[in-house]
Amino acid sequence: MSENINSNQSTSVQEELKSEVDIKQIVFQYLKYWPWFVVSVFICLSVSFIYLRYTTRIYKTATQIKILKDEGGLDLSGLQGSAPLFDWSRINLENEMELIKSRRIAQKVINNLNLEITYFQSGNLKASEIWKNEVPFLVEWSNEEDFKNMPGSYEVTFTSLTKFELYNPETNFKKTFNPGETVDVEDKRFVIDFNPNFDGDLKSIIDSPFSFSRRSKESLEASFAGSLKIEMLGEGSEILDISISGQNPQKNEDVLNTLVSEFNEDGVSDKRLVAKRTEEFVIERLAFLVNELDTVESGLVDFKKVNDLITLETSAGEIITKSNQAELKRYEVLTQIELTESFKEVILNQDEFELLPANIGIDNSNLNTFTESYNQKIIERQKLMVSSTKNNPLIIEANRIMKRLRDNILNTIDGYIKSLNITLDNIQNREQVFDRNFGQLPEQEKQFRIIRRQQAIKEKLYLFLLQKREEAALSNAITAPVIKVVDFAYTSDSPISPKSRVILLAGGVIGFLIPFGILFLAFLLDTKLKSKDQIKFYLPNIPIVAEIPMRKKEENTIIESNERSAVAESFRILRTNLNYLNPKKSDHKKLPEGQVIMVTSTTKAEGKTFVSINLANALDFTSKKVLLIGCDLRNPQLHTYLDLKKDHIGVTNFLHDDSVKFKDLIFKNKMKDSKLDIVLSGQIPPNPAELLMSERFEEMINAAKAEYNYVIIDTAPTILVTDTALISKFANSTLYVTRAGLTDIRLMPHINEFYKDKKLINIGLIINGLPESGISAYKYGYTYGYAYGYGYAYGETPSKKKFWKFW
Repeated sequence: MSENINSNQSTSVQEELKSEVDIKQIVFQYLKYWPWFVVSVFICLSVSFIYLRYTTRIYKTATQIKILKDEGGLDLSGLQGSAPLFDWSRINLENEMELIKSRRIAQKVINNLNLEITYFQSGNLKASEIWKNEVPFLVEWSNEEDFKNMPGSYEVTFTSLTKFELYNPETNFKKTFNPGETVDVEDKRFVIDFNPNFDGDLKSIIDSPFSFSRRSKESLEASFAGSLKIEMLGEGSEILDISISGQNPQKNEDVLNTLVSEFNEDGVSDKRLVAKRTEEFVIERLAFLVNELDTVESGLVDFKKVNDLITLETSAGEIITKSNQAELKRYEVLTQIELTESFKEVILNQDEFELLPANIGIDNSNLNTFTESYNQKIIERQKLMVSSTKNNPLIIEANRIMKRLRDNILNTIDGYIKSLNITLDNIQNREQVFDRNFGQLPEQEKQFRIIRRQQAIKEKLYLFLLQKREEAALSNAITAPVIKVVDFAYTSDSPISPKSRVILLAGGVIGFLIPFGILFLAFLLDTKLKSKDQIKFYLPNIPIVAEIPMRKKEENTIIESNERSAVAESFRILRTNLNYLNPKKSDHKKLPEGQVIMVTSTTKAEGKTFVSINLANALDFTSKKVLLIGCDLRNPQLHTYLDLKKDHIGVTNFLHDDSVKFKDLIFKNKMKDSKLDIVLSGQIPPNPAELLMSERFEEMINAAKAEYNYVIIDTAPTILVTDTALISKFANSTLYVTRAGLTDIRLMPHINEFYKDKKLINIGLIINGLPESGISAYKYGYTYGYAYGYGYAYGETPSKKKFWKFW
């Protein structure tokens, strides 16, 4: 049980180590290309810096305002404890937001700040917008009514303080004018003159390029709402956050501050309409009462003259006192009746959606409340009509409520007049009782009292209306604002576009991802052999006996005895590793003295002939008798290394013709400083497989083994033909050549199949064509690992230059 646990733990540790090695391998696979990453990141960051340097910066400017509730302004009625039937003071922020974005408000802001014309100062690669005191000149347009959107812009360059050059890049118009002169070009008339509020030195603008463009007010009004961003600061909040974005922070702040001011002034004007309508009504009634009062007073004078009266005696006693009290009460009732009937006449004669005079002295709380509610609804409807049509559900609902309120007002007036008439009848009945008691008084005194009564009514009404006129004027003068500015327009120091940190970070990330993506695709799509680790992964049970670097162009293809190159040393290592690859004699008692080594590969061009001839040379340098046989009967390449003809006598001749002797095939001393014997393939036969299956081939191999210590056989590729499998039974070991950058790793299962099925004897793998260092090493993703060792072995100290070249 404990052994199983230890075994499981050991397996788990091995898997973790393997996973860690795989991750490290992937990381180091990419790290070999670190110059690519450095260059790519540097280029992308440089592009980011250039973009940030020459891209126009956009700033965000914001302001916050609080919408104030309508508290009813100045209370002119003097009524206490009265409350409206509906709470019309509730704020609809969505309506206020639409009103702020309306064309009417936009038109006021555009006219106030003259936003039709935009000025720019041109730089090397970009033009910056300038505003107010930054602008050295101003443009005044003449034909305002005929103006349309100007295509493009005009460039202005002052050649001196008395001349400037005007240029239109789109039409190629170019001409020189004087400041203050009327410019009449391209159906446009305008004047360019110096700005008296310019902060800088006018001499500094000479030869400095400027430009200006103009848009019509209609197009500006249409785009103004889109440039504004209005949000509520929170649910249930009465504070609006208004923001705008643009190149020039000062311009943004001026636009927002002006917008807030115009919006407040518009709301104040709406609130003043009620007070203004009340004042107009009072003035009209005063003009009428002046005439009536003059008539009454004239009648009193005539009455005194006719009746020869100078003073009137006051009635005595309790009856007269009660009579006077009844009269006073009747005065009040008559006053209320007259005011109420006048008010009803105004309602019936004016338009349906016109404001009503408020607080004119009618002593009825319900009537005053309905009047105030009706006026508030009229104002709200007018605001809705700014951004809506008559078919809007809100407008229809408001019309319905106003009609109901108007009906309530008329019904209340009728009821109030009816109640006043009843009260008046009661008072008159009481006066009739008193009048009967006054029968004994002179008729003249009675008539005099009637006249005085009319005079008192008119005087009281006149004084009352004078007071109301002053109150209405005061209310108009002290109208409260509709908003409170929480924060005036302010601009953040950092621009909202371009975002420097984001762009620099994006540049670095893109700079890293570009080579990473290229390498990832290259690694993903490239199925060629890259390294020794790949062979170990796919063929873990087959030993690797040699790693042969790529032969330099200036070096000979065939190694020499005293050569100190990396290629020569790799073949010496291969020669040493053969001792561990070949079987011991005790395992094969009938094994002859000569060792047969077969060299093959999967496909052509992997370097099996190159390996065969150089391995044979390396063995020959040890004073062994070595024979190299070319058995690639279909595509022989051995003759090219010896400068011989392809159809020279060779193996095919021996196998086909019994008269040919084995010794006739051997070429001796064909290479410099080498005693290597060579047998070529001979002429290309039509049936190479049948020839290799003949007894003559076994006879040739036995003859070679009897005479030579090593017999190296250069065979055909295994994936193309069966020739190699036919030869393998005569070999003591097989050197299987793969080539970096050429061998497809998808063919590794093919090699493993030969190993598992034992179709090839004692297989040892060779990796050919490894780059030593430099660009080739980066191209294939690895380097040949013996460069430092050789330098040390032969007493050479690599210089710094060679060291950096290696890396």
